[in-house]
Amino acid sequence: MKRIEKVFLLLFTIIAVQAVAVAEANAGEAWLSELDEDQDGYISLKEAVADTRLLRLFSRIDDNADGQLSIDELKASEEVELLSMRASAK
Repeated sequence: MKRIEKVFLLLFTIIAVQAVAVAEANAGEAWLSELDEDQDGYISLKEAVADTRLLRLFSRIDDNADGQLSIDELKASEEVELLSMRASAK
């Protein structure tokens, strides 16, 4: 009987952790969507002004130096992941 309880506890823990990860990812995507005012799929420097933390990191995230942040650049940046998690916590 104890073994079954441990298995259920493990499964519950895995499901709970996965649910939290999905919720954080969705909140992060919503945050980025809010910043992309013209919905062109890029965050321009003008749009980044709305979030001073992102603005400070803009040049580090903009790998190809084209003055806008693509989805790929944003996903590749660990800093953006932290920013979107903080934004979703508000």
